[in-house]
Amino acid sequence: MPFLFFSSIRQSNIPVKIRQHLPSFTFAILSPLSSSSSSFHSSTVNVISEFLLNECGFFPSQLTKVFQRRPSLRRIRTDQNAREVIHFLRDSGLTEIQLHKTIVRNPSILQLKVNGQLKLKIEFMKTLGFTTKELAYLVSMLPRILNSSLENALRPKICHLKNLFGSNVNLCKALTAAPELLGSDIEKQLKPKVEYVESIMGILQGSTTFVYALRQIVSQGFENVANKMKHMANLGLSEEEVHQIVNKHPQVLGLSTKKMQENIHFLIHSAGLTRRTLVLNPLLLSLGIEKRLKPHHEVFKSLCSKPNSKRPLSLVGMFRLTEKNFLKKFGQYNTQRQSH
Repeated sequence: MPFLFFSSIRQSNIPVKIRQHLPSFTFAILSPLSSSSSSFHSSTVNVISEFLLNECGFFPSQLTKVFQRRPSLRRIRTDQNAREVIHFLRDSGLTEIQLHKTIVRNPSILQLKVNGQLKLKIEFMKTLGFTTKELAYLVSMLPRILNSSLENALRPKICHLKNLFGSNVNLCKALTAAPELLGSDIEKQLKPKVEYVESIMGILQGSTTFVYALRQIVSQGFENVANKMKHMANLGLSEEEVHQIVNKHPQVLGLSTKKMQENIHFLIHSAGLTRRTLVLNPLLLSLGIEKRLKPHHEVFKSLCSKPNSKRPLSLVGMFRLTEKNFLKKFGQYNTQRQSH
């Protein structure tokens, strides 16, 4: 009976479109009969949950994670500070999706003071040259930077990274491409990986691909990257060709070994491209076979089979066309091919 009474009060204050989600949410978060009942305070959860649900558009599943990661939110008796934080983050440029990600990943932000903690860090980051869009992305991907001490943690880390990358411009590019770099230990994690990218992979700082190569090392580790480069060599490419591909398009290291194998096999054995062509156009290794390479190849073969036909593009040029541009230029041929 106590639960039924409590549940009716909760649902009476929540819109119908939200109420349909309540069964699992109620048992997971609101029910005093749940496993966390000993630390549960109905007025606390009601204040925060209703604010995030009704005014911020959070889903019940997101709230479950919020309260699991920050149980102390249940003891807050007013949503005033949370409102100020949400308002500040929106003013700082975060989209609603980014806002949700930020709070779910680090719900303790709702308990920080805007003027004393958040504002100073955001203003400091802006002085480095981040655009509003870049900064919003960085915060949503690595929200724990807002919890770190400005003077004892964030500013010294930024100073070290700036020395590492050489300028604010390079620093902003690096952190925008790989936000996780800001969470890495400079001496133990980042410096050895920078040295690996420069000495082993042969990609120097300042080049357009350096940050992307570094990101692969940071996210995958030395061993996985080395294994993928060996795997590419085992597929018929020389070590020199592998290094040239990685230098030109290090994002290829983010592909699975299965994807590498399938694309290289199709491009060389089915499409008839040379290894040299792959080295010059490594982006082809990242394209989808069924939705991009195969249909574009079929249309190319159809054009080549027509007598006295003049090919408007090379096969590589055909592969590089986006789906929109491909349909615009060759939609009639693709339709004819599919109809047979």
